[in-house]
Amino acid sequence: MWPFGKSAETRLKEAVKENQVLGKYPIEAKVVKKVAIFSGELPKEHLKSLLEVVAEGINGIEGVDTSAVKITAGEVVAEVGEDDPLALAKEALAKIKADPSLAGNPVDVIQRGKQIILRGAVDSEAEVEKAKQLAASVAGVEAVDVSGLQVIKGAAQLNVTDEDGDVVYTVQPGDTLSKIALHYYGSASPGAYMKIANANKLDDPNKIYVGQKLKIPGTVAGPDEELA
Repeated sequence: MWPFGKSAETRLKEAVKENQVLGKYPIEAKVVKKVAIFSGELPKEHLKSLLEVVAEGINGIEGVDTSAVKITAGEVVAEVGEDDPLALAKEALAKIKADPSLAGNPVDVIQRGKQIILRGAVDSEAEVEKAKQLAASVAGVEAVDVSGLQVIKGAAQLNVTDEDGDVVYTVQPGDTLSKIALHYYGSASPGAYMKIANANKLDDPNKIYVGQKLKIPGTVAGPDEELA
């Protein structure tokens, strides 16, 4: 389940494709050491700044590199009638990050036209409503989609990421790999917990210890990927 069912890189690629401006261009993206690295072609230099805004809205990404993006002459897609087509997302992200109860939660902020889409996890239904209200309070926002925002107790404590921008979990007393898999993937099946075991090169999935740090790998297909 998202935000733990997809890697930061997968979520970044989807956000670029969903963007009304950037989705029209041949842009590749990857995440290395929490830095979003873009390559490809854009027709105008200022469109690189849009890549930066999209990347900044993805939880787990802390830097952006657009040096490999080439600028070529070409037709520029209409930019939603705004001077800054991602101004709404930038302001919504700033408001959410400025709120003490929401700042540490794993939340992605995406803009589609005049709509703000929030995906990730918060600690309570009250925080879902607060995030929605903050995004809706941005002048120009016509709708806020929180269908991808789920409630997970202690969401902020789970928001620890590695150099790939993916989640890392510290084993607690009483934990088992299947219990950890159930919490992150919604499944305690062998396919789910062995995904964690394989990512961490565990010889025996039954042997984990308190204080051990485990990478929780995202799945390429996301929450609906078969984990049987």
